[in-house]
Amino acid sequence: IGRVALASIKSANVSGGPGELSPGAEAPAGGEAYARLRLELPSVLSRGDRFILRAYSPPVTIAGGIVLDPAPDRGPIRTAAARERFARLDPGELPAGEGVDRAAAAVIAARGAAGLPLDALVTRLNVAPASLAACVERLERGRQATRAGRTLIAPPVGEALARKTMSVLGDHHRAQPLLEGMPREEVRERVFGRAGEGVFEHVLGGLQAAGKVSGRERLALASHSVSLSSEEQQARGVIEAAFRAGGLKPPEPENAAAEGGVGAEAAARVVQLLVRQKVLVRLDTLLFHQEALRQLKEDLSALRAASGPGSARIDVAAFKERYGVTRKYAIPLLEWLDRERVTRRVGDARVLI
Repeated sequence: IGRVALASIKSANVSGGPGELSPGAEAPAGGEAYARLRLELPSVLSRGDRFILRAYSPPVTIAGGIVLDPAPDRGPIRTAAARERFARLDPGELPAGEGVDRAAAAVIAARGAAGLPLDALVTRLNVAPASLAACVERLERGRQATRAGRTLIAPPVGEALARKTMSVLGDHHRAQPLLEGMPREEVRERVFGRAGEGVFEHVLGGLQAAGKVSGRERLALASHSVSLSSEEQQARGVIEAAFRAGGLKPPEPENAAAEGGVGAEAAARVVQLLVRQKVLVRLDTLLFHQEALRQLKEDLSALRAASGPGSARIDVAAFKERYGVTRKYAIPLLEWLDRERVTRRVGDARVLI
């Protein structure tokens, strides 16, 4: 995009390579107009560079201009919004620093959630590397930009993303009242799919710092709490009691629900909730109450203390006999104890550590 003084012409040589003017770009001889040039070949240009337009044949000079944006975003240029953007890009008679800041703010605003990488201030807006930090500071101080990692976004864009994040979380809580929150990556995909690098983390960090959103892997509004219907509350009590009573020989969830007169759908939702809350722990295909596993650890710790470190051993047969369980339960429990570093497998036995 550039400001050019030209006669009406469509194709021309731009002082570095052939190009084409946007359709309808006209100005009277000796006049000026904003135009978008599309080059046929790559050319090294930056904001503020001057260029010359020459006709193909005869090769006469027909216009000259100044580059306002070497990599403009696609979009209409013959609208009121486009004219306003051209004016903000045009330094006119402004001092150099003010002109750059105004142009940077215009480019950043046009980029939306994608934002503008910090490096683009150098390559696209011709900010000297040594002046980059000062330029960013001025933009932030004037609320023309917000820094999100290595990306700059317009403050209204960040505010809109924050509002949408809270709206999406609110919708999710109403649709899934038993879930503690929405998966973090799902929020990123739904709200920040086109956002630049660092924007998601910046907006989310602001919401969390303000006490509006909580969670890490699952995100939730700070005001959200798991809400159970009366049927689900009954199911929770029945199912947890059944697994607590089952100890190291837990029931199947379906059987526990049926014996307690709980519907299958409500039972399935409540079981998932208890697993997420770590009340029930999944080992292979089985579910155990966390209290039963805690007591198992304590019992084996007492056995190790009585025998001395490294001298207490237990194999599958001894484990089955000690706890009155079948192999169906013994194997996943012993493998879990290995992972918890309560035992270490040595051959067919386990050493208590």
